[in-house]
Amino acid sequence: MSDFRIKDFLDRLGELGLLFSATRLADGSIRLNQWRGINYYENEPEIRRIWSDAMDGREGRAQDIARYVELTQSRARSLKAA
Repeated sequence: MSDFRIKDFLDRLGELGLLFSATRLADGSIRLNQWRGINYYENEPEIRRIWSDAMDGREGRAQDIARYVELTQSRARSLKAA
């Protein structure tokens, strides 16, 4: 069983300057968007290493992350609307 935790992964990359959003496409799939923060370039080698370690050889993990990001985005929007 994998000990991969999406929230921890996203939090770590966010601290280093790589942020994510998700976009639902017309065919029902979800696109994972990456946004470079101000400190991305000074941390780029570490970001690439973390991404590679988490994603290489793991089919479907990007979609799992995209679903998680979409879910958390939806919750954040509904909390702002309340």
